[in-house]
Amino acid sequence: MGTRLPLAGGVAVLLASIALEPVFVNLRWFGPVVLVLSVVVAISVLARRFSATAPWAPLLELAGALLALTALYVPGNALLGVLPTPASLGEMRTLLEAAGYAVRTQVSPAQSLDELIFLAAIGVAVVAVTVDILAVSMRRPAVAGLALLVLYSIPTAALVQGIPWWPFVGGTAGFLLLLFVDSREHLLRWGRRPDDEDQAPTFGLVAAQRIGLLAVVCGIALPLLVPALPPGLIRPAGGGAGAGPGTSLSPLAQLVGELRLPESLDLLRVQTNVDDPYYLRVTSLEVYTDQGWALASLDDTFDAGAGDLPGAPGSSRTRTVDAQIEVLDHDDRFLPTYYATRQVDGGGDWRFDEISGTVWSEDDRTGGRTYRVLADEPVPTVGGLRAADDLDSEDQVQRRFTALPLVVRPEVSQLVTSLTEGADGPYERTRAIMDFFTDPENGFFYSLSTEPGTSGDELVDFLVSRRGYCEQYAAAMAVMLRFADVPSRVALGYTPGQQNAGEWTVTTDDAHAWVEAYFEGIGWVPFDPTPLGGGRGVQRDYAPRLDAANPTATASRSGPSASNTAAAPTAQLEEDLLGTPGDPTGGDSAGLLDPVTLLLSVGVVLVVVALLSPATLRMAARRRRVRAARGGRREGALAAWDELLATAADFRSTAKQADTPRVTARRLAREHGFEPDTRESIRLLAVAEERARYAPAEQAEVEGDLAGSLRTVSRALRAQATPRARVLAVLFPASTMVDLRAALQGVRTRARGRWLSMRRPAPVS
Repeated sequence: MGTRLPLAGGVAVLLASIALEPVFVNLRWFGPVVLVLSVVVAISVLARRFSATAPWAPLLELAGALLALTALYVPGNALLGVLPTPASLGEMRTLLEAAGYAVRTQVSPAQSLDELIFLAAIGVAVVAVTVDILAVSMRRPAVAGLALLVLYSIPTAALVQGIPWWPFVGGTAGFLLLLFVDSREHLLRWGRRPDDEDQAPTFGLVAAQRIGLLAVVCGIALPLLVPALPPGLIRPAGGGAGAGPGTSLSPLAQLVGELRLPESLDLLRVQTNVDDPYYLRVTSLEVYTDQGWALASLDDTFDAGAGDLPGAPGSSRTRTVDAQIEVLDHDDRFLPTYYATRQVDGGGDWRFDEISGTVWSEDDRTGGRTYRVLADEPVPTVGGLRAADDLDSEDQVQRRFTALPLVVRPEVSQLVTSLTEGADGPYERTRAIMDFFTDPENGFFYSLSTEPGTSGDELVDFLVSRRGYCEQYAAAMAVMLRFADVPSRVALGYTPGQQNAGEWTVTTDDAHAWVEAYFEGIGWVPFDPTPLGGGRGVQRDYAPRLDAANPTATASRSGPSASNTAAAPTAQLEEDLLGTPGDPTGGDSAGLLDPVTLLLSVGVVLVVVALLSPATLRMAARRRRVRAARGGRREGALAAWDELLATAADFRSTAKQADTPRVTARRLAREHGFEPDTRESIRLLAVAEERARYAPAEQAEVEGDLAGSLRTVSRALRAQATPRARVLAVLFPASTMVDLRAALQGVRTRARGRWLSMRRPAPVS
């Protein structure tokens, strides 16, 4: 077997993998994907050079992909840095689990994390092997084209914005290349009647159209039928109706990705008139459902650059913050500002959402800008917060920002009740919940690496493990405040960064999430439960941390064993949820569907559809032709002969394009040793075809049962075939591919004819 078709399959997969470009923020994924794909293609070419290894090519390709992935991602525990070992396979499993978590917490375009690139490389390798099996081993390039839809379905299912045009163009180009090379390698050609412009082809073009239609329908519909991946504790996607930056990078996805970059990047340079600036806000997540926290729809009424924006609600003391912010390496539709911003100067069409305090744009981005922010930042006091009363239960703020799902875990409510028992007023309840997170005795510690829980509830998992980073801390505290009837939301943005020569440099390490609680007469007040190390956090007088005496203690612990004792409420919570070790009744491990399993399931569905589509198309074509044959006349004769040739092709019988119908009939009868009645049936079909093709209309009628003769010949062909040939004829009928090649050849011929006619000089009159 030649090398052209395996190489074409590899190039087709490479072109189809362009669909991954809008899924990531940069092209860091491209190198590993190309390397793994190159290994698969190289093994395909080499294995098929030898008859002994050709049947095992797919397995060898999978083994080669495994070696390449081992060398790229887990060489430390591999033999010679390439050969997998139990330890390296365990590392791969950890990478897949991390990839599953990243899929749940990021919205495309996602950060180019190692675990996500690892998952992408696996997916491309599996698609490449599938295409190789279908296009090279089974010689079904059209079906292999449907397998390429797996890659196209990824941006369709993952992107929150519209899909660019190039993923479709790349996949289409790869598919056409595969068909072209296959037609050059091995093209079955049967005797065909000359083009008759008055008669539409009875099967070639129709089959091609149906395959193309099926591919388009699968590419568009199947990703829409794929259930959304399980969201995390904070749901990254926005929701609700109304205006909003629906095409922007999710702020949560940006936060998670920036914190997990291998090296920090400088994002912003800030000059401000205050010595102790607070956190830069990007936006806030206000909607909490059983699927997590989400960004509410944003209002575009206020022009952020017009000045005199609505200030913070309440009448507490404020301080003026005047800051000039230079964007270094930050590109988003959300503009980092300070809370209670009154004016933004810097050009562009930036809108201000009063409720969330978000400055955003539909069309402009932050990259390359330098802008000025004026804010009247509230400066609450302990006395003022203690004096704040609970809002009326019918107050709009109270109703909106204490909303909880209809179904909640009672253990969380019980924990909040035990923590806030005896607390007088919303401030005391807020402090009690924050102290729960910041008290070192409770064993909470900061970690970017989290283990999946078993309770089926992300909030409960975090409260039991007490391990996580700002996302989990802020989300959990905000939910618990709502249980305590304190209006709350999650704020996203950046800590102040590092000060140097009067300037503050904000990096990706400063990406952060915290809590904002609402107090009557004051407005939104920030609280930060996360145990940040390195002096990155900012402590306010009204919210002192219990771990402030040893600020690095909770940030440096390496596991849950850092605290030998835990507060009684969480100890009871863990016992109620998980039971004792070995107790089969403790906890609920059903949880949510593993994202990796879900992605693999989607791939299996698409492959099954791709494998069954040729048989489905063939069955439909057979029924149509047999129905036409029963009607007799010229169209019935043509349809009966087409079906005979298609059946012969399905059973790998030979024919020549130059043969007449009678010569073809004699050849088939001789090769298969037809009985006399079968010979008479195929002769009848050949005569009917010749009369329908060449005779005048009044002499084209043929006496005899065309449908019955066709049935007799088809049964004889099937009886002569081996069991393997019969299975292939049903599942992978060769005639479907012949129809498609013929249709494409016709399109190419007509297009060439039109091109040549356009180039001919016009006749001189």
